[in-house]
Amino acid sequence: MIGCKDLQCVISTLNSLLKKYGISKRVDEIVLEQIRELSIYNDNKVFINILKYEEITNEAAGESEILSSFLLLLSLYSLVGIEKTREIIQNEYGKESPIFKLYEILF
Repeated sequence: MIGCKDLQCVISTLNSLLKKYGISKRVDEIVLEQIRELSIYNDNKVFINILKYEEITNEAAGESEILSSFLLLLSLYSLVGIEKTREIIQNEYGKESPIFKLYEILF
């Protein structure tokens, strides 16, 4: 999907996309938390809803590519909102890509 199998790769990919699209935010850490929202950005950290993450983990049978794509999608969502996330994913990976399909399922 996005070519990442670990969290550091997801953060690096995320920061590259932010820079490419002129978004002046940076992410240093992605944290799983018990929050009400899907994800929140605060102080260079993205907080991901741990219950939703666990749900995806179970459905994906722990497949790291799917989990990495999920983390990237929710991180982008917390930083730029749903429409800009769609635009970035569509431009970078295409409408027929697995990550775009995951976007459509999530949002």
